[in-house]
Amino acid sequence: MDSLTSEIKQSIKLFALWRALAWNDVVNRYRRSVLGPFWITLSMATTLLAMGPLYGSLFQLSLQDFLPHLSLGLIFWALCTGIILESSTAFNDAAHFIRQTPLPFPLYILRVTWRQLIILLHNVTVLPVLFFIYPPHWSWTMLLIIPALLVTLLFLGSVGLITAVLCTRYRDLAPIVTSMMTLLFFITPIIWQLSLLPAEHRFLAQLNPFTHFIELLRGSGLGETPALLEWGLTLALALFAACVANLLITKKRTRIAYWI
Repeated sequence: MDSLTSEIKQSIKLFALWRALAWNDVVNRYRRSVLGPFWITLSMATTLLAMGPLYGSLFQLSLQDFLPHLSLGLIFWALCTGIILESSTAFNDAAHFIRQTPLPFPLYILRVTWRQLIILLHNVTVLPVLFFIYPPHWSWTMLLIIPALLVTLLFLGSVGLITAVLCTRYRDLAPIVTSMMTLLFFITPIIWQLSLLPAEHRFLAQLNPFTHFIELLRGSGLGETPALLEWGLTLALALFAACVANLLITKKRTRIAYWI
């Protein structure tokens, strides 16, 4: 993966650029707002307060078990869907840069990723209150959230790059991607638990790659030790997506500027 690796190295060297662009995107989105980006936190807290008691009673689960499950599921799903959906327009949104400056293409995906990490940090501010009310199983295994997040970001960044190239070439794909992510929300164990499915049907949910990433992140965040199989599957999916992204960007790099 020499070509993509080279572009990623160039992008990392330009860290200050895509960090500044991402922060500027967030600031502009909430310009002249009283709470600013903390509207993100308020929105997430409101969603949890509305959905938690409702779905907890629907599934006949105690809030102590269900609310942490729902909270981490929604927070990490927001990261996943944010990176992929915003990557679908990443090249078009940066058309003036692409036409005028020979910057590496992964930089624009890193811009989206950093922007979503800022949103993630705002969302996780609801967790201290939640964990104070419903304490998780505190343990050192919670540090596994760091490698779990890195593997997930590798997968999301690779899928984001693939999505960016395809949606730039075929404009009709962007709304299709949006519809697919909406569908995946309902078939990913976010508002429901995988254990609620009958054992013979559980494999259907496990065919969804996002199931494994959400379970890996949420399990680590709740102090549980994710199964070795989850680590293997998520890492394999991330590396496969990276290989596809490398192949696509290598073949289509010179055409992207003409597509936007």
